[in-house]
Amino acid sequence: MCFHKSLAVTSLELEARYEAQMPPSANFQPVYHANAYQFPTWPIVTRQEPGRFQMIQWGLIPRWAKTRDDAADIRTKTINARSETVYEKPSYRSAAQSGKRCLIPVTGFYEWHTMGSKKFPFYITSTSQKITSIAGLWDEWPDPETGELIATYTLLTTDANPLLAAIHNTKKRMPCLLTPDAEHAWLHDDLTEQDALKLLAAQYPASRMHSISISKRITSRTEPSDVPEVMAPSEYAELKNHPELFA
Repeated sequence: MCFHKSLAVTSLELEARYEAQMPPSANFQPVYHANAYQFPTWPIVTRQEPGRFQMIQWGLIPRWAKTRDDAADIRTKTINARSETVYEKPSYRSAAQSGKRCLIPVTGFYEWHTMGSKKFPFYITSTSQKITSIAGLWDEWPDPETGELIATYTLLTTDANPLLAAIHNTKKRMPCLLTPDAEHAWLHDDLTEQDALKLLAAQYPASRMHSISISKRITSRTEPSDVPEVMAPSEYAELKNHPELFA
């Protein structure tokens, strides 16, 4: 699955890339490493308002969550959604059926390769675009105590392409990265359920991806991980005879 990602660009670069305006209150700064379980706020482009970014929290809260405790519990389980079942699962069905599709901008994401009892972190990027979009769904949850509408999103995943299957060898899943054509369709087209599922099932080509092994600083409890150094390459003797992990 995908619980760690980066967006190491400026707000001006994001605005130019998506032809969308960043809210003045966003105070966006480059993100080198975001951990999903901290429920970070992210600049998202929605189908409903493609001309502006919305700052939305990661971890989708479905509209039927009754209490704040329910919402807090549910969102730990809705960070990622299997794209194949978003029209079936209660947590995502309403957002999927109502076309609440969105683009999640990233400059890369992190995944772990398992070898026996050891795990090795990798950083994966696109070679064709500095900023790539991951398909997502978003929704608004009415806080029963305040009446405030709280916007949240989930990141969609699909079967891994050969590179990600080798790296993420325990789950063999990857984010639904979108090619430019797929990005445009996900954001703008009137997709049927069949169209949407077909689009999400199309794997992003491994030939357009770059992967490096990085230091285990990303999981450090004593050093900050939202720093450029977390992306620095790091070699491991155990991985030298595994060229399938690198692109």
